[in-house]
Amino acid sequence: MLKRVIDNALEQRPRLVCVVTWIIRLTVGCVFIISGFTKAVDPWGTLYKVDAYLASMSLSVWPNLVVVGVFGLCAVEFFIGICLAAGCLRRTSPILVLIIMAFMLPLTLWIAIKNPVSDCGCFGDAIILSNWATFWKNIVLTVLTLWLLAFNKSVHWLITPALQWIAILGTGLFIMAVEMFGYVAQPLLDFRAYKVGQQLVDRNDRVQDEPEYVFIYEKDGERREFNISDELPDEQDGWIFIDRREVESTSDTESGNDTEPTKNLRIWTPDGRKDVTEDEILAEGKELLVMIPSLPAVSPATTWKLNSLYEWAVKNDVKMIGVVAGSIDEINDWEDLSMASYPIFSADDSQIKEVVRGNPGMVYLENGEIIWKSTLTAINIDDFLSPDTSDDARKFGMDNLRILRNCVYLYAMIISVLVFLSFIPSLKNVYLSAWRKGKNHS
Repeated sequence: MLKRVIDNALEQRPRLVCVVTWIIRLTVGCVFIISGFTKAVDPWGTLYKVDAYLASMSLSVWPNLVVVGVFGLCAVEFFIGICLAAGCLRRTSPILVLIIMAFMLPLTLWIAIKNPVSDCGCFGDAIILSNWATFWKNIVLTVLTLWLLAFNKSVHWLITPALQWIAILGTGLFIMAVEMFGYVAQPLLDFRAYKVGQQLVDRNDRVQDEPEYVFIYEKDGERREFNISDELPDEQDGWIFIDRREVESTSDTESGNDTEPTKNLRIWTPDGRKDVTEDEILAEGKELLVMIPSLPAVSPATTWKLNSLYEWAVKNDVKMIGVVAGSIDEINDWEDLSMASYPIFSADDSQIKEVVRGNPGMVYLENGEIIWKSTLTAINIDDFLSPDTSDDARKFGMDNLRILRNCVYLYAMIISVLVFLSFIPSLKNVYLSAWRKGKNHS
């Protein structure tokens, strides 16, 4: 019955079916391309989001398996999007989309109902959708894919099946290169608030946007919260600082600005009692920030590289500080282990992760402006005290946008050449037909 309906539609309205199928094919393909790329370009951000999901479901998964899953999900989404848009694997692509939707529909429905996270992360940090908007988006995609399942095979391709393996290989290499660079170094495209070329701290807006914090102390098993206006307890009386949390601004919630990327980085003394952001982030001068969101996860092998970097910084009049997430005991243990001479301060791990990816991550500032960001391992210098090390910190960073442009240009050129080669026989037939008509008229 269904086959008969499809055949009748193709016979009676072939052009209409073709146009609608192309529109749906490009629509679904573009959604998957954007979704896959925005997550692939920042695999750390996708990994943090998946970890949040797993934590909300009380699931414990081997970390390396989660990383592999994140890489695979991003690559598969991008790959399917390219296949749909280019008409590759015309029968298989809609089936793959439906398999993904069979998993994502119940998951996004659960997320919309339970609301374990405020943003599903389906488009990374590039496009923020509410959880219910994400669910209805998936409903629409599923309906459109059902149309493709019926008619996609009957509509022409952009890349001939004989050359599709080259497109598949090139797509895989491109998206894996983007993912690996984002994981090892930094995202090639940054959608967060702390972009290169911007001030790390907006001093002019700080007065009106000053965040509020609650400080949590414990004594004899009793925990109490203190506002910034309260007199904080003396640790000599037995009170122990446990944690602090930012209080959500009521005005931001009412105005709907809670989804806007905001700069909320605050740097504290190691005990978490005093905000030293304005003092430690230089308004004038050069500065290196070593940012560590998880002290226990840092390899002791990095301590030598950090210490040599600090000596280089002192030699070249560059201020260097450590900004880490951890308790006072963890910070003291790190200082003993690393024998760090550079001053160390504390910050919330979520804020550190927003500024820079990696553990440790490096941020270089000039007059408070972000010049480059990198992981420590991506800086290809083992000993900063070697004679051939440059005295210009700008040379330690990479031009991420240039790297991304080169990758995109190369990939686009490959796809364009494949499309051109695919249509050479058709162009040849058109030319021969025109030539024969002209010859007959003469």
